This record gives sequence, C-alpha cells and structure tokens, in this order.
Amino acid sequence: MRSGGFNGFVIGAILFSVLWPGPAMPQDTPEQTVRRVCGSCHALEVNRLCLAGDCQGLRVHRTQSRDWVMVLGWMREAFGCRMTDGEFETIGRYLNGLSPLKKPYPHTWKKAGIIPGGWNVVSLTADGDVLYAGVEGNGMIYRTTDGLRWAEVARTGHVTVYGITRFQGALYAGTNNPDPEIWTSPEGVHWNPAAHLPSEDRGVISMGVFKGFLYAGTGRARIYRSRDGKRWDAAGTLEAGTVAGFPAWVRFLVEFHGRLYAGIESGKLYRTEDGVHWTEVAPTVTQSGGVRGAAVFQNALYVGTTRTGHIWKTGDGILWDDVFDATTRRPGKYVGSMAVYQDALYAAVNGFIFRTKNGRNWDEVGNLSALSIEAMTPFQGSFYVGTTMPPSAWIFRTEENGKP
Repeated sequence: MRSGGFNGFVIGAILFSVLWPGPAMPQDTPEQTVRRVCGSCHALEVNRLCLAGDCQGLRVHRTQSRDWVMVLGWMREAFGCRMTDGEFETIGRYLNGLSPLKKPYPHTWKKAGIIPGGWNVVSLTADGDVLYAGVEGNGMIYRTTDGLRWAEVARTGHVTVYGITRFQGALYAGTNNPDPEIWTSPEGVHWNPAAHLPSEDRGVISMGVFKGFLYAGTGRARIYRSRDGKRWDAAGTLEAGTVAGFPAWVRFLVEFHGRLYAGIESGKLYRTEDGVHWTEVAPTVTQSGGVRGAAVFQNALYVGTTRTGHIWKTGDGILWDDVFDATTRRPGKYVGSMAVYQDALYAAVNGFIFRTKNGRNWDEVGNLSALSIEAMTPFQGSFYVGTTMPPSAWIFRTEENGKP
C-alpha cells in the first residue's frame, strides 16, 4: 500500500461511540441526521475540515462538491457506518444540496467486485475474454470472465501481486514482501512460482515486455530480464546504493518508440534502447518527486508524478510538456495509474479519475476511493478500476451516460 499522498479527500474510520443512538426521530432536521449518524461512527473529513462528527463542535461545513451517494456507500459498506436506507437518502439529499457536483459525471460507476482479505487492487490485466486482478494485502490473483464474479486462482504467500503480463503464450506476475518471486500460469488458472530474484530486492513491483525479453522492476531500483520467464539476468541498477523500500520501487516499465522507460516511485525517470544500458531522462519531470502512473496515448508518452500531481507528455522522449496540474482541480497529488479506454486517456489522482481526449483538456469523471486508485483497464467494452478501500479491495466498472 502506498505511503503518503493523503492530502486530499480522506474518510477517517474514527470510532466515536460504541452506542448506537437509534433511529431518526421525526423532529430531526437533515443536518441533525448528518451529525448524529456520521458522528456516531465516523468523522467525514474533506481537506482536513470535519464535515460531520464531534471535531468541529458538531457543525456541518460546506465543502467541495462530491458524489455523495458514492461517499455514503463507502461509509456504510467499507467502514461499517450504520444507517438505515431512510437515513442514507436523507443524508445524501442534504449533502447533494449543500455541495452538489458542478457537472454530472459522463459515466455511471458500479461495483464489480469486493475482494476480502486484501485492501488494494494494484494490477488489472485484460487477457482475451478474461480479466485478472492482483491484490495487495493477501497476495492473491483473481480472474473473471463476466466482470462480476471473481474466482481466486493463486495464493502466493506474499503480501502483493504486481504486473500481471502475458509473455510467450503464458501469464506472469511478480510478488512483493517478503520475497521477489515470478509466478506463471499457462492458462491463467493454475499458477506456480517460476523464479526467485535476489532476496535483497524484496519485491517485483512492475513487469513489461521489450524486444523479446520479459522485464521485472524491483523494490530496490533494479531491473532484471528473461527470455523464457525462468532464467533471469540482471539488466541494470537504476539508482546505485539504494536499499529496498517504497521510494526505490520501479513503478512501471513501458515501451515507447523503440525504448523501454522505467520510473521510480520517489526517484527519477530512465530509458534504454538495448535493455541493459539505462539513461536518466526528463529531470524536470521528477525534480519535485518521483513518478507512478504512465501510458501511451495518441503516439505520445504520458507520465504522472507522485508528489506534485502533474502529468507530463512527450512525443519523442526529449521534449516534455506539463499538461495537467491536479492541485488546480482537487486536493491530492498522487497520480497512481493511467489507462486508455475508447478514445480517451484516463488518469487517477488519489481517489479521483480524470480523462482527456486531446492530451490537454481534462475533465473529472469519477470519485471512486477515499484513498487511491492504482489499477485501471478496459475489458469487454467497459472500464474497470481497482481501488484502495480497506479492509477489502473494491473494483468498479463504468457504464456510459449517453455519449462521453
């Protein structure tokens, strides 16, 4: 699970009382219902201001617009806030009237799965008519053929599964914590460990395919590669002298215009032409922090930062343009993932989703998590999003509201 990045929209699971105050009384105003229900089980915070609860003298604060039905759903289902359907509707109407969405989302987002035992979906990979999910918290792999019913297919014994990737007719995935292992499956149902990388690397955080090799980026800013998925060789140390840990995670391996790009969570951006000799590129992109989300869209490479909330674009890997600044949109600076769906590029900033059709103009199209979104992919005509939603991992999918 990522560290930091909680400057944005936070729902704190703070227990105020073990006593349930009972059903709403007829004389309750909507504001009193908000205070009573939310204050009895959670403090709902937006940008460090208490919207409901005991922390600000039981006052309800006007705040930024939200999809309040989604927020209340998190409170009731993810964080255990007890409220009746009537209270749910009363609170939702009140908050929607207090701080409504300025512009309706072009998508309707619906739950497509809740995976118990893990708290974050960090890998979503569509492979033909099957969608795979790698989970943080329980180290398992799940699959679905209809987008709703998920079957467990692997228990790795590690904390997290990253980078589910197809290579030479088989599927591969990496594990993180306590050891960096490569797992594989010929058909996606039966998984087994195929290789063990040096233990000091701690974990495999990303995987990618480049010029006939399968690549793995580790938790110690190192790169390994293999021709067959079994025998692995060192292919570069991106940041010498580092120890395994969150800042040194190789967050993505993306091919663009004949080069393989690698980004470090709290470090720099690198690329290689031959797979073994790496060069730092675009220092302006990472001067205030590292990188996390990346994608190729309309013949350009997009890279998002993890501390400043910016998205950078390049057409040649040399000249880079700053095309998005999250700090002018919503609280939050963690660009956790990117993916292309239909004719648009989608980017997750903390728990919000933005999209662009031309690489410069961005619209907010969803708010699916109180924390972060670290995996997105299209599958069978819909768009799937994996979220951080402790104590379980939640997956949403979208349906269009008319034309996007």
